[in-house]
Amino acid sequence: MIKSSNILTIAVGLLLFFFVFGSFFCSKPGGLGDMDILVWASYGPDEYKLFETIAHRWSSLKDNPYKVHVAQIPWMGQESKYRTSLIAGAPPDIGRVDTPFVPELAHNNVLTDIKQYLAAEEAEKKMDTGEILAQYVKAAIDSCIIKDKNGVERVFGFPDQTNGACLFYNKDSFNAAGLDTEIPPKTWDEFIDFGKKLTKPVDGIYGFGMDNSLWWSFPFFNTFGTKFLSDDGSKCLLDSKEGIAALQFKVDLYKKHAIEGGAWKSGGQNTETGFINGRYAMVLMGPWNVSRFKAAKVNFGVSLIPAGPAGTSTNVGGTNMVIFRNDKRPAAKLRACYDFLRYVTSEDIQAEWASKLRQIPVNLKAYDKIKITDKEEEKILKTFMEQMKTAQARPKVLKYSQLETIINPEMESALSGNISVEQALKNAVERINREVLTR
Repeated sequence: MIKSSNILTIAVGLLLFFFVFGSFFCSKPGGLGDMDILVWASYGPDEYKLFETIAHRWSSLKDNPYKVHVAQIPWMGQESKYRTSLIAGAPPDIGRVDTPFVPELAHNNVLTDIKQYLAAEEAEKKMDTGEILAQYVKAAIDSCIIKDKNGVERVFGFPDQTNGACLFYNKDSFNAAGLDTEIPPKTWDEFIDFGKKLTKPVDGIYGFGMDNSLWWSFPFFNTFGTKFLSDDGSKCLLDSKEGIAALQFKVDLYKKHAIEGGAWKSGGQNTETGFINGRYAMVLMGPWNVSRFKAAKVNFGVSLIPAGPAGTSTNVGGTNMVIFRNDKRPAAKLRACYDFLRYVTSEDIQAEWASKLRQIPVNLKAYDKIKITDKEEEKILKTFMEQMKTAQARPKVLKYSQLETIINPEMESALSGNISVEQALKNAVERINREVLTR
């Protein structure tokens, strides 16, 4: 006779099993075979609908025997879902993953290196070596290129979405300060001058609101020419003179020039809300908030991030489409997966994607093919497209989140005046070298 406690244990175990694996089994269309390609996509509703249309269109191409099946998975918790599917030995053929997740997947040898298919396509079309990769936004495709333990570069999929930050500015605030709304600051020196004219502490209005996190700090580090990792990836170089100058500049915006309104502080008014209510006249922001700011009836403009010693630059976010390894998958199907990703990221499809969804295309050849009837929205998108040409890929480490966890408190201590910029970066670099890069 089974004891009630054992029954409870079994029941809990079964519930956990179906909680972990159930969504995978349910999301997988029935009857998939060698001529079917399963894609896990974590898009929003409008994106998912268009992606399904594109997948159906590719599946219907003449002489194409393969059919793509798209399964929607939630954005939150997707990494755990992929890990679970890999443990179960049943990952999808293609997965849409956050760019910082690619190094971990590559390190665990669960992705397909597509270099052979790139070479084959270039040979078929009589293209120069590397010509295909050159079609993509550099920072976006760089996130797909990972060096193995021998230093050999491998290419794991293609970027399907990319984004970064630009400078958003409130035109009404500019007008009130006597600034030309059509000529935003082009350099960080001009930015400081603009900020001083826009700042009115008595009224609680500041020229700038900034975030503290590493991701939002990359535009500063990049424009000052900071190199994050050594060429072999074994050492963090953030405490270089360029890195120190970049972080000191951020600190000075708040402490010395007093044009930053404390958006980075715990409990402070965040950049998005502060920009909407007029507290911050300028913020760094991504394209995802354009519709929100328009809905809030903010009279705003978007321009390139001011240039530092190394010119203008931005951070980069986005997702990649990767092909999971499966030794039982026929070679022809692998090539079909590659061909589908090339189709999705082709210039015509990317032009359609950008035109309908107002998103930055990952294929540079799509830039001149985008058609948007709203000229203001078209102008904003083209500004982001231009900015993305200067973006730099994030450091390729196994756990990017660890970088944020280590660096953010140190930067906050520097901004608060508790420690010097030099000490903050020294502390961060020592921990990164010891806790992140030694792995």
